[in-house]
Amino acid sequence: MNLDRGIGTVFSELIGEIGALVRNEIRLAKTEIAEKLRSMALGLALTAAGFFLLILALVFLLQAAVGGLMLLGLTFALASLIVAVVAILVAGAVVWFGISRLKIGRLSDSKTAQQMKRDAATVRSQVGAL
Repeated sequence: MNLDRGIGTVFSELIGEIGALVRNEIRLAKTEIAEKLRSMALGLALTAAGFFLLILALVFLLQAAVGGLMLLGLTFALASLIVAVVAILVAGAVVWFGISRLKIGRLSDSKTAQQMKRDAATVRSQVGAL
């Protein structure tokens, strides 16, 4: 360690390193937020697909009810009912998966925020050591 450096030199180097650290943390936070927003967009698309399938399932259920009332033979209605039940199960699974991807708490639980807290503590200890 070079003991000839003055307090001003050490302080200016520390300020430069803090500035670089803050810039890097901001860049990392932007990347992390963009990644989470892409994940949320996928969740939104899956939720929309699930709702579309639910609408189709309702159409099949209505078709099954009409067919059952008209025919009372249950062949057409039973086939429509089976398709509707399968569509409802698939739609429910897609909506559940999509909603799980939309949880807003996922944005606040960021690795970058935790790292920035640790960096701030390090900076405080470095400044306190001067």
